[in-house]
Amino acid sequence: MEADSLSVDVYFPAIVGSKHLKTRAELTAVQSSVLSLCKTYSKALESFRPPALQVWTDSAKEALKSCYSIGTKELSAHKDAILKSLILQSEINAQRCAYCMLNDPKTWDHYMPKDFFPEYSVYHGNLVYICYGCNQRKSSFFDGHKLIYCHPYFTVDDNYALLHCKVTVSNGRLSIQYYGGGEGALSEAGAVAHEHLERLGLIERFKGEASSTVSGLIGELRQHHPDGVSQCTLDRVLERRYSEARNKLGCNAWDSRLWHGLAACPEFVEYANSKIKLSSSPSSTGFRQSSPPAP
Repeated sequence: MEADSLSVDVYFPAIVGSKHLKTRAELTAVQSSVLSLCKTYSKALESFRPPALQVWTDSAKEALKSCYSIGTKELSAHKDAILKSLILQSEINAQRCAYCMLNDPKTWDHYMPKDFFPEYSVYHGNLVYICYGCNQRKSSFFDGHKLIYCHPYFTVDDNYALLHCKVTVSNGRLSIQYYGGGEGALSEAGAVAHEHLERLGLIERFKGEASSTVSGLIGELRQHHPDGVSQCTLDRVLERRYSEARNKLGCNAWDSRLWHGLAACPEFVEYANSKIKLSSSPSSTGFRQSSPPAP
């Protein structure tokens, strides 16, 4: 859990204290229940089930949601503290969205939607720093019986790969397939990972990024090995790229899995050499042609 240095017993009462009298009274009445529920949040997620839905009065529900939706100095300080904790864990937490590992994170997502789980509206374990695109795609949908999105603080252990990349070559064409999965004790987490990929539209996005990255790799290989690259040399390049990506991004980033998938494909060296040996000199046609006047 990335932000485990934060204490809900400290920041929640501070946010409650910043509210106007009527809202503060509503929140004070449910505060002990909220604190208790927050402390059992991780147990529910560890079992790959959402927390149980609670019954709140309409006024209590709106007061709880307002802890997040209505900006206060205390709320801003709370968000800053979460982000600081995430950055202390790794700079990459402020550089790549925790859901897609593609875009810059700019917004906070409520992993369990606050419309249904207002008690977690400011709970740090329920706030995930992500990009706008993933936030829009995820929206407020959830499944009452199972987790359908990976929570980066609870359902993804960076010691184990839940994201996989299978690379194959057939008839001279390279195919890249991303999927989520796990065996044995990781089977349930793997199923969540695959649904996460499908619901956020990440399979095709990862494939597109990977295809571009492979093209860049082959360009670099052509520059340093114009007559072709040996299996041994290619293995060293892929192992280095994988090690760099894993150290910076973790083993479940699309980049890390791509290098792993390429290394596991025995036909890739032949494919790479076929591309390296293709004519790479750019055409000079049009190089001396003048441009039209600017509008």
